[in-house]
Amino acid sequence: MDFQAYDISVVPLIMFLTKLAYDLGVPKKFCPLVSLILGIIIGIAYFAPNNILKGIIIGIFLAASSVGFYSGTKNVYQGYKIRIKKKNKSKARNDNTT
Repeated sequence: MDFQAYDISVVPLIMFLTKLAYDLGVPKKFCPLVSLILGIIIGIAYFAPNNILKGIIIGIFLAASSVGFYSGTKNVYQGYKIRIKKKNKSKARNDNTT
């Protein structure tokens, strides 16, 4: 298998397709499963069509990467929102005491 740098663009593709499935009505708790299924399908079809086991393993890693990237980005964004909210409350409290 000749893995190229542009093959990593499969991870955002899995994220996009999982988000699309969520927008079409798949419950949020099943989105990692959708990502896993998509990852395995892409792993077998694109990366290792002649070796099913290798395709499954690659697909699992692709799905785990896409779920982890989405989760990490979401957590950073939520943490940033909480931090800004606390900062604004602190600023408002300081403005009221002066």
